[in-house]
Amino acid sequence: MYKHVRMAPLRHKTERPRGIVHGPGQGQANGAPVRLLRLEPPAELAPYVEHFWVVRWSLPAGQTLEQATLPHPVVHWTVEGARSELLGVTRGRFVRRLSGSGRVVAAKFRPAGLCAFTREPLHILTDREVPASRLLGAKVGRALRGLDALGEEEAVERLSAALRSLEVTPDPAADEARRIVEHIAGNREVTAVETAARWAGFTVLALQRLFRAKVGVSPKWVIQRYRMHEALERLATGALSRSGTPGFAELALELGFTDQAHFCRVFKQFVGESPAAYADRVRLERTKGS
Repeated sequence: MYKHVRMAPLRHKTERPRGIVHGPGQGQANGAPVRLLRLEPPAELAPYVEHFWVVRWSLPAGQTLEQATLPHPVVHWTVEGARSELLGVTRGRFVRRLSGSGRVVAAKFRPAGLCAFTREPLHILTDREVPASRLLGAKVGRALRGLDALGEEEAVERLSAALRSLEVTPDPAADEARRIVEHIAGNREVTAVETAARWAGFTVLALQRLFRAKVGVSPKWVIQRYRMHEALERLATGALSRSGTPGFAELALELGFTDQAHFCRVFKQFVGESPAAYADRVRLERTKGS
C-alpha cells in the first residue's frame, strides 16, 4: 500500500548535467527565471533511479525559453499538474518551449532501471509518452494527490515514496544491459558495436536484442549518443582534443567518426547547429550568465 513516510533529506546533485543543448544546466539558465534541482535517490532506489529532478519556471508575459537536450538512453517518470507519464528514450533532440509558469517533478531511471518495476520491453516506450499507470499500476496515481501544493523537495519525496511502494522484481538481463551501457558511457574508446559486444561477451545480434528489450534503443545509438555528449562537453569547455590540437579533425577521430565532415554532419543533425556555432553560443551564454 502506498504510504508516504518522511525520510532524511536527499542529497543535492551538483555536477553539471550532460547532454544540454539549451536551457537549465547551461549558461543560458543562469540569468533566466528557471530553476533546475536534482536530488540523489535513497539507497533502496539507487540501483534503479539515477536521480530525481525538478524544473520550475516563471517567465514574463510574452517571453519564451527553449529547453533542448540530447537525452540519455533512459526513461523518465514525469509529473506535471494532472499528467503523470513515462517518457521513453527520445532518439532525436528533446525540445520544449517554456512559457508562463509551471513545474515538472520527475524521476530519471538508470539505463534499464525501469525493468525492475515492469516486465514490458522498453522499446514500446521509445519516442513515446504513456500514462505512468499503464506500466507502474494505478497505485502511482496516488503520488499526484496534492503534489502541486508541496515544495520541491517534498514533491520529490512523494515520488520517491511511490516508487518505494512498488514491488521490485530482479531482472538479471536488465542488470547486464545497464552494466554495458555504463561501460559505453565511461569509456571513450568504445566507438563501435563490435567493441562493446566483445567486451560484454555477446555476439552483436545478441547485444542488439538485449538493448531493444531492456534499454529501448540499439547499442549503436547508445554509443553515438554518448560520444555526442562528449562532443558537447568538449566544445562547451574548449577542450577539443586530448592533445589540445585546435580544430575538429582530431576530435572527430577520437569519437569514432570517419572524418571531420562526418562528425560535423552528424552533430548538426542531432544538435541543430554546427559544432563551431554551438561552441560560440555556449561560451557567449556562459559569459553573460557569469
